[in-house]
Amino acid sequence: SSGINAEYGGSVEQTEEEAAVEAEENSCKLFHVKGSTEDCCKGIEVVPKASMLNSNDVFVLSYDITTYVWYGKGCSSLEMKVGDYIATTIVNKSAPMLGIHEGSEPAQFWALLGGKEEYADSITLATAEPIYPARLFHVSNAKGYIAIEEIVDFAQEDLIEEDVIILDCRDEVFVWIGAGANEDERSGGLELATEYINSDPTGRDPDAVTIYQIRQGHEPPNFRAHFAGWDFRFRTPKNKIAAEDGITLASDALAQLERENYPYADLSDGKCPVGVDPCSKENYLDEDEFLLVFGMDRAKFQNLAKWRKINLKKEKKLF
Repeated sequence: SSGINAEYGGSVEQTEEEAAVEAEENSCKLFHVKGSTEDCCKGIEVVPKASMLNSNDVFVLSYDITTYVWYGKGCSSLEMKVGDYIATTIVNKSAPMLGIHEGSEPAQFWALLGGKEEYADSITLATAEPIYPARLFHVSNAKGYIAIEEIVDFAQEDLIEEDVIILDCRDEVFVWIGAGANEDERSGGLELATEYINSDPTGRDPDAVTIYQIRQGHEPPNFRAHFAGWDFRFRTPKNKIAAEDGITLASDALAQLERENYPYADLSDGKCPVGVDPCSKENYLDEDEFLLVFGMDRAKFQNLAKWRKINLKKEKKLF
């Protein structure tokens, strides 16, 4: 992507839009302005939809005859300054600029965005200069053991699909599971997030924190809001996950991972519950059902030749 340097250290980085056709139809562009220092504060073009807004930042909505600069309740003075500069100097020099604060939007503002929609407006996001800003941690077992490392000045590009990411938003903690993350990383990330909150030296009350597991491709608004210029097409997972499995409580996800047995109906005909090894589904049957399905006990089955076991699993639709 290309960047245009601006005063105050700001820049505009334009990315291809998922809704390019709609943007052309109403001739508007939306830029997400985010950054805590002059060196990193920037504006990135995003899909012109109301759902892209968030209370923590500034957004510049450029239209043929007007440029709106929307100030979220929790935005910083630097973001306001860079947003104003982008609106008057870079995006549309000829159109008058109109600054609007969150909650006082005119009807045309919402109309240009295709109508008013829900967006990320949690109390944490609406707090200017929070005492505890969001923190991002990378979890991986690439070295043979679970390791965790904090990433500063994080961006969407830091969401590595082979690993697990923990995003600490103070009252909410998200454990992001990349499409290629293995089960050790997944369980390790969930356990680390819980331990991290329970041992927080800042005195945070663990009971006041909600920990979520989110799957790649199912990121909620309050997660996306912490990344400048979220791109929905970035590293889109090939394997689609059902919406009900996309976001779950971490406690429920851990309980599912620790589950040892599933009924045959949940394992056969191509079904594979989260956390189950698709190549060893028979190991998740309890002893009685194993005997019923295969007509032999587990010990006898294990003594069969490999090709014979594979054929039996295919026959029983467990392969």
